[in-house]
Order: sequence, then structure tokens, then C-alpha cells
Amino acid sequence: MASIKARELEALVAAGRRMYQGGLAAGTTGAMGARLNGEVVAVTAAGTRLGFMVRADIMLMNGSGPIVQNGRQPGRETGIIRAVLAAQPEAGSVIKVNSPFTTALAHKGRKTIERSRGLLEDLDGVAFVPYYRPGTAGLAGAVAEVLRSNHIAIIEGQGAVVWGADVADAIDHAENLEAAARVIFILEGKEV
Repeated sequence: MASIKARELEALVAAGRRMYQGGLAAGTTGAMGARLNGEVVAVTAAGTRLGFMVRADIMLMNGSGPIVQNGRQPGRETGIIRAVLAAQPEAGSVIKVNSPFTTALAHKGRKTIERSRGLLEDLDGVAFVPYYRPGTAGLAGAVAEVLRSNHIAIIEGQGAVVWGADVADAIDHAENLEAAARVIFILEGKEV
């Protein structure tokens, strides 16, 4: 049976704390997943408070499903995380963020994102995904498809999914997106 090593767990706990402290996730919003070895992926369970994670918040999964349940259900974003990791071989980690400016940008829609291309061009590829009901296979497939050639998928009305070489890299991309989204709203004359 697969297990998570102490250093892998420490890295995920630190990443969750960084996401929480940086405003990329609040309460039980947000999710993360990371490749561990082979087909084993660590994902956050439903209801995980990223800023206060413990071992029981991490589920291990392989290609056929959960290896360790910890009495918990997979988070709603697990399908997206697994689909992106399958579609993007360079991704070591995938995170779902619900930070304020990124989420506001997701609600503003495709036209605002297209008008703001200049501010987003240094983010290694940002794609817009139209609304799909959260937790569906359609959403997971649409996000995975655009993340084959981009690092960031902004999901209409929901927030963003970001991949990186590892979890720290994914968070760097998410922080850069949040900063760019804030500038977009400042330039539009919206109160910040």
C-alpha cells in the first residue's frame, strides 16, 4: 500500500498554509494535488481547511481511485486535479484557487480577460473555460484540455486552476495571477 513520506506531507502542509495566508484559499475553498511517485497522487479531501491541514486531510489515489480514504470523501476538485495531471506530463502539482481578484475576474468573463491580455501575457498562458457545473466530468475535461498548453485556467464564475512543476511553482503562478487580476480592476477604476 502506498503512503506519503514525511517530507512530502510537510511540503503539502506548508503549501496549504501559504495558500491560506496569501489569500488564495479561505475556509474550505481551494484544493491541491501533487504527484508523489508512479501513478500515486495526493489530493486534499472534501472539507479541508488548507491553512490548517493535517495528515487526515490528504487522500492518496492511483489510476483506479482512492488508496487511503481516512474516512473522508475526495474533494469536488479531485476530478479536475487528476485530469490535469493526466493531460499535462510536466505538472507535478495542480491547485484550485478562489482568491478575491482572480474569482472576480472569473465572474467578469472572457471579454475582460481578452481585453487584459497584456497584463496576463507573462503568466505562462492563461485560458478561459466557460461555465460548467462544479465537480462534473465536463468541467474536468475542459480544464485539462486548455491546460495542455497553458499554466492557468480561469473558470467562468468559479476561480482558477493552476499547475506547476511542483506545488510551490503552482502557487507562484496563482499569486502572479492574483496580482495581475488586482491590477486589472485598478485600471478599470473598480474599488479595491
